[in-house]
Amino acid sequence: MTGMMLYFALGLMVLTVLSNRYWRRQLVVTRIAMSKLKEKVEDVTKEVADVASDYAQLAHHYADMEKRVQKAEIDMQAAILELDQKKSAPMQRYVVFDRNEPRPGRFWEVAVRCHPIGVSLSDQRGYRGWTGVRRFLLIADGEREARERVAARYPRKAGFEIVEVAGCRLNGLTVNRISELSTFRKPTKPEEDGAAAARPQRRTSPAQS
Repeated sequence: MTGMMLYFALGLMVLTVLSNRYWRRQLVVTRIAMSKLKEKVEDVTKEVADVASDYAQLAHHYADMEKRVQKAEIDMQAAILELDQKKSAPMQRYVVFDRNEPRPGRFWEVAVRCHPIGVSLSDQRGYRGWTGVRRFLLIADGEREARERVAARYPRKAGFEIVEVAGCRLNGLTVNRISELSTFRKPTKPEEDGAAAARPQRRTSPAQS
């Protein structure tokens, strides 16, 4: 009886040791699997963070582009409105004041009104057909010089009045520093400038009424 108990106890001990080793091995395998799963979760989390960052950048870029599109639409509507206003506005004529020769300075716009009433016939000097305001384009170093030059040619005693002196508002009109080229022109391409320089230069007379 005692021997059977010993065998039973020994068998139970061996079974316990084997079971303990088995479950220890299973625990190690589980820990390895959990470690690999944790790495995968970390990788997926990193990918999700990268995707979220890219999405945030795309969303910001989209919002910025949407603002630019809205601004472009507003600018386009304003440009269309300005174009319609300019089309319906009366044509503004400019008179070239200077001779066609190089001169230092910048372009000025001088508005002159003629008042022939009360002026003697000798002072009118052929300006009877002058009506309204004429705008002259001339090159001068400053506003004072532009005013003095126009006043010298169209004096107040002859019935003329300088209404406004301002910088030229014609888009792109600049002074050409090359003496062979006309000063009254807009900037052109280099090949067009060369062709213009090859043509003979014509001289124009001062602006008349």
